[in-house]
Amino acid sequence: MSFGPEFIWYIVEDLKKYIHRRVYRIDGGDNCVVITFAGNIVLLLSWGAQSCGIAQINESEKKSIIENSKQIPPIVNILKSQLMGAEFTFIEQVRRDRMLKFEFKKTVGAGFTNTRFLILETMERYSNLVITDANNVIIETAKHIHPSDNAYRSVLPGQMYVLPPEFTGISLEQWLSSPDMSTLSDIAGFGRKLIKILETQNLIFCKNNLSRFYISNDQCCMVPQAIGSYITVFPTQLTQAKTFTGANEICRAAVLDTIISSDSNYERKKILDFIKHAITRRERQTKDINELLNGEDIEEYQRRGNLILANIWQIKQKSSKAEISYIDSNCKNITETLTLDPTMTPSQNASALFAKYKKISAARARAAKILATVQAELCELNEQLAIASCIEDYEGLNQLADELGIKESTHKQKKHQQQTKLPPHKRFDLGYAIILAGLSAKGNRYVTFKIADSSDIWFHVQGIPGSHVILRYTTTPTEDEKHTAIAFCASLAAYFSKGRENKKQRVDFTQRKFVSPIRGGLANVTYKEFESITADASFWQEYIMTLNIPTAMNAAHIAETS
Repeated sequence: MSFGPEFIWYIVEDLKKYIHRRVYRIDGGDNCVVITFAGNIVLLLSWGAQSCGIAQINESEKKSIIENSKQIPPIVNILKSQLMGAEFTFIEQVRRDRMLKFEFKKTVGAGFTNTRFLILETMERYSNLVITDANNVIIETAKHIHPSDNAYRSVLPGQMYVLPPEFTGISLEQWLSSPDMSTLSDIAGFGRKLIKILETQNLIFCKNNLSRFYISNDQCCMVPQAIGSYITVFPTQLTQAKTFTGANEICRAAVLDTIISSDSNYERKKILDFIKHAITRRERQTKDINELLNGEDIEEYQRRGNLILANIWQIKQKSSKAEISYIDSNCKNITETLTLDPTMTPSQNASALFAKYKKISAARARAAKILATVQAELCELNEQLAIASCIEDYEGLNQLADELGIKESTHKQKKHQQQTKLPPHKRFDLGYAIILAGLSAKGNRYVTFKIADSSDIWFHVQGIPGSHVILRYTTTPTEDEKHTAIAFCASLAAYFSKGRENKKQRVDFTQRKFVSPIRGGLANVTYKEFESITADASFWQEYIMTLNIPTAMNAAHIAETS
């Protein structure tokens, strides 16, 4: 996502409502800083190339961002020492550009106050976060810019802060005094993509709408919207634009969604690679075991040993070969040449053959037992792979990474916390029903055989690996509610399965009492007395969005675990 200066103006006006709140916590991860203000207001400031900007987030999202970070930026500790306990006193857009400037004041004793400025430059790959003192001297910066990197300015601790190069154009007020479509692209304070869209409109449209920008009391009349990957605000909805409900929602789309998508893709790839490696290893084990079980004929060792003992009188000592004549079961005279070890006696040769027979026979017995376990694990892993490929949210991926033991975290967890973690699953509350969905093989067993009652309804995609979904009514539902709940559960089962892209995916459902566990096989269960329904894999997400839940809490509600 990208945006222009007009978007910064819009969110700056919105952020003014948090002025006079104090900073009581600062965290960081990778290319971002999270500042928590009094009243549990959490602001994410990001200077990532693809996720630069600012957004209000909730505690669950803050925790996920921090836990998924690979490193803590050095500027975080400086911000803690400089801003903890400080009061947020002022915010402005710098030079009608993509820069926000925060002012913080902190009483340090004897009535003295320290003033600090925090400047967030949201310029994609040139984005940066800089903290300065009251004299505009840089204390620290997220990215150090040396003279060898940039001939225009250096951004280093101890130096005076210098703004990026200014856009050379005309001001909005100059253009409005003499509007002309030929000079529209020269106006400063607007993104080039928005200007290109306006160049397709007429002069009156452009003048009437642009005149409403950079007026503080007109900010609330703007419509936040996205045109493709460009986020902007405008007094009216532009052609082919997707609108948002407010500043918070559009900021989350610009910043948080990009971070979540990037981190989720990285986490999902790590998990899928781990599962695929485990599948490959077990497939090799299965192949090796089958070769052992179906390889050489070990009965031949026993037959040759018996043949040597029965005809030991014909065999000379220290011979490497022996010709033995005998009558087979069909009363035919047979002459057979046996290869022997000349260092052993004939009886010792026979004993060696019997020992080899017993060794391979015992190995095959053990391998047969191992094969059943490996095949069951392989079945679970294939089920796990199908579900993991469909998980997109932080919470689900983190749960799964925890279970697999591959989660990377910058924070040590207490031993008792690790022991109380539940198998990966999702929980939904529709008001009249509780719905559970397993996010792994263990999660499936947990929701089906640990949580579900015999009268609960169990869902699973037909014929392919996927999630187990449990439906439990908490009140007597209406017919419409029953229909919605069943469609919701079937959608979940289809979404978290290999049939996710199938528009006509069939889902089976039955009462939990008709579901029994088995070793191996599809879903590791067998079931009867079931019905089937055609599922829409996207329905559950669409339905969640229609519930009367604030947008900021939506992700936490969806990912909540019991």
